[in-house]
Amino acid sequence: MSKIAGLCQRYLAWYGNLSYDMRTNGETFVVQTLSAFKPRVLFDVGANVGDWSVAANRCCSNADIYAFEIASPTFAQLAANTRHLPGLHCENVGLSDAIGPIRIRHYSSFPALTTATAYPHPLAFDELDAQVITGDSYADRKGIRHIDLLKIDVEGMEQRVLNGFRMMFQRAAIDLVQFEYGRVSIINRFLLHDAYSFFRANGYVVGKIFPNYVDFRDYQMSDEDFVGPNYLACREGMVEYIKCFSAK
Repeated sequence: MSKIAGLCQRYLAWYGNLSYDMRTNGETFVVQTLSAFKPRVLFDVGANVGDWSVAANRCCSNADIYAFEIASPTFAQLAANTRHLPGLHCENVGLSDAIGPIRIRHYSSFPALTTATAYPHPLAFDELDAQVITGDSYADRKGIRHIDLLKIDVEGMEQRVLNGFRMMFQRAAIDLVQFEYGRVSIINRFLLHDAYSFFRANGYVVGKIFPNYVDFRDYQMSDEDFVGPNYLACREGMVEYIKCFSAK
């Protein structure tokens, strides 16, 4: 019986696209599809060592990409991995809903898990001091008036990052937002329902990212499964974008 249960769990994980490999889980599909619209500005919030930024640069070579990595040890790897790429700007700072210091957990054996949340990972971690700023303040300082795609992978800080772009959302200055959803949402109490509510209030439609399409649809309670991993929000008036991302 346990073997059957295990097989069922693996099937559900496959069916729900529980994959963090951006080459096959649909993240690469998103930037490849976006490239046809010639984006100018992309934000990679929670850049880790730069895999997404490198892929985005390859697909959207004329775009300026702003990669934010809060943990200094990981930032050093990010800077080294992307220093040869034109138009890629690396920042050793996190984005949040306020400006100031923050304490984070850095997992040296798995830096992608770095978080400001007390998530019960079984791995050893070091506590580090770091800095956060708001997306609005950064964009204002850099003279950025419009963001084509805001990608967020921040291990539970999604709500704070979104709230830090309050002014840009009010101006409809962000076309697309890619964000993660999973079990950490339980701890931070920002469920998929809350994400849908935020984006709906700001004029977006939301869909789950699959390997070769985005399933845009209204929220359903059954979607609150903590499988994730990635969703895409698109301004509802951008019909051509929605059409291209939805195509299988």
